[in-house]
Amino acid sequence: MAQTIGIDIGGANTKVASASGTARSFYFPLWRKNDLAGLLRCVKDDFKPERVGIVITGELADAFSSKKEGICSIVTAVNSVFSKPYYLNVRGELTQGIKENALLYAASNWAASAAFLAKSVKNCIFTDVGSTTCDVIPIQNRRAIAQTRDFERLRQHELIYMGVLRTNIATILRFVNFSGKKYRLSTEQFSITADVHHVLGNIDETDYTCDTPDSKSRDLDACYKRIARVLLCDVNELGKENTHEVAKQVERAQINELAEALAFQAQTHELQTVIGAGLGEFLIAKAALKVGLEFRPLSSQYGRALTRVFPAYAVARLIQNR
Repeated sequence: MAQTIGIDIGGANTKVASASGTARSFYFPLWRKNDLAGLLRCVKDDFKPERVGIVITGELADAFSSKKEGICSIVTAVNSVFSKPYYLNVRGELTQGIKENALLYAASNWAASAAFLAKSVKNCIFTDVGSTTCDVIPIQNRRAIAQTRDFERLRQHELIYMGVLRTNIATILRFVNFSGKKYRLSTEQFSITADVHHVLGNIDETDYTCDTPDSKSRDLDACYKRIARVLLCDVNELGKENTHEVAKQVERAQINELAEALAFQAQTHELQTVIGAGLGEFLIAKAALKVGLEFRPLSSQYGRALTRVFPAYAVARLIQNR
């Protein structure tokens, strides 16, 4: 059978999956004006695909002056490497080339996942927590009923701009509590959620695939050091136990925010089941439990590697099943 692959081109990560189940992920920040075509040529050499599906989420990278420029720049790179690639838009439509309004192809990775999942699941809240964002997508009667613009998805609790790696923890917490006393956090980007989840054992060092805020190590000691710095302390000044407590409070705040979004979707659309994917699948499980919803991890069906690049896998399968 002809090799079919999907590629999810994000601002920080480019993810690749074949319809047969091979997955790859590259930390590839587009804001540094990296050579996207060069990376895609390497993907082509590795996978040797006959059919390619693309979802785009990197159009807001600082290298581009507008979303439209971002889409067009990414499409130009893709078309220079692959012959007649398919692009998926936020309506769940696959086209060869960008048709009509280019902005319909912006931030389209969730649409691939939802369209693929809806073929086998009638009703659920599909939730994908990655390095940077959370998608919370209601699926009703085998159809995704989310908004098609990120601007509106932010309002409808369908997009939460926090993840398990790249989020500044000071955007999640304003205060921490120690023994009933409240302490403000510095808003400098001293520490990110990758530090938190490594300290808590939710991810390991190999999962910490983004840059560290201080450009130093990803080991546990370095993570503790960065977390303490948010309280303007060294670890020996704040105490390792208190530093660990900061991490726990960040995780708790993430769970609470995600739980609020799940509860909103469950009540609004009368849904009871959450299907989770992404590096942050563990957060989805805890949030669903908090609001009394059934949780089903996609990793139990597809494995962790594929569910961490699920939009890429989904678009590959959608093309294969056309």
